[in-house]
Amino acid sequence: MIAFEHVGKRYGGRFEALAHLNFRVARGEMVFLTGHSGRGKARYYAW
Repeated sequence: MIAFEHVGKRYGGRFEALAHLNFRVARGEMVFLTGHSGRGKARYYAW
């Protein structure tokens, strides 16, 4: 299982892009991140 608990992200110390993100991915589940180009989806693969 992969779990994110109370995850947040700020840019430049000011702009809060995420706050209090919580989710779990169980073995065998698939998760897809969707959104417009240049919106930071690939950044989450590096976590």
